[in-house]
Amino acid sequence: MPEIQPLKRVRLREVWPNEALDFTPWLADNIDLLGAKLGLSLEQVQKEVTLQDAGRVDIYARQAETGAKVVIENQLEESDDSHCLRLLGYAANAEANILVWVARAFSSYHKSILEWLNDADTIHVYAVTVRAYRVGEVLAADFHTVVEPPQSQPGPSRSANKHSNTLFAEFYRPLVARLRQRGVQPMGRGGWQGRWRSFQSEHPDVVYATGLDGEKAKVFLSLKGTDHQQRYCALLRHRDEIDGKVNGAVWGQEGGESWDSCVMLESDETVSLTSPEEILETARQWMADNLILLRDTLQPHLDQLMRVEDAASDAVEGTD
Repeated sequence: MPEIQPLKRVRLREVWPNEALDFTPWLADNIDLLGAKLGLSLEQVQKEVTLQDAGRVDIYARQAETGAKVVIENQLEESDDSHCLRLLGYAANAEANILVWVARAFSSYHKSILEWLNDADTIHVYAVTVRAYRVGEVLAADFHTVVEPPQSQPGPSRSANKHSNTLFAEFYRPLVARLRQRGVQPMGRGGWQGRWRSFQSEHPDVVYATGLDGEKAKVFLSLKGTDHQQRYCALLRHRDEIDGKVNGAVWGQEGGESWDSCVMLESDETVSLTSPEEILETARQWMADNLILLRDTLQPHLDQLMRVEDAASDAVEGTD
């Protein structure tokens, strides 16, 4: 029978004597372990990066599926005000989509601040504790999430004073639930927030999305990544066929420079967060119906495009 060793908790400083020299590099090298705990696929790690107007961050990463920017602040002691202040600075100035604070433990005061940030629905914030163990001569570590963003479920916000981002969240919750029932899955953690919501396409760097922008309801396909222009041009070859099924589609920069490599539909009706509920509901239904129409029209072309890309990639690898 194999010998079973007891699991003994050890001080973090016994494993990582120095926070900057030992713990931050280890966390960057094992970013997949942290991502697995949070349900995020994290990549492209940079350590000790200086961001304009946001200062120096411990770790800067990216969520693979959505391209969401991730800032990670880490410490080996209990949460303190200096790290909390830096995290608030990142929230305001780093243009990050996700903030992760890793520490030995968190005070109730700091947890309440992070929960308040999550209620604002402008950014996803996680508080994660790290623990270290010894098993015989082997050291081990794991993570425990103590604060995370609320999931897109109906229900009142913890904040009594509703601002625009909370109202956006309340507008989108019924729409997201409706689209789930029709087979359109939201990006989930790390997805777009505020006035936008993003949905899965089953392909990397390609998302379907909805938006309330300029008092107009919009749905669109967004192509990102290094090959976005090539993919957009491939779709453009089928424009006549697509326009025959999706009346009024706006292609690329026809919608302005910010809509490069997009295919978009825009409602004729105006809507704002202060509109009566019946107008908001009409906008939700328009978004649901037209995002389904856009997906059903574009998805076969996307699938074929990705098959061609995969075949080309396999052919190149076969010549190596």
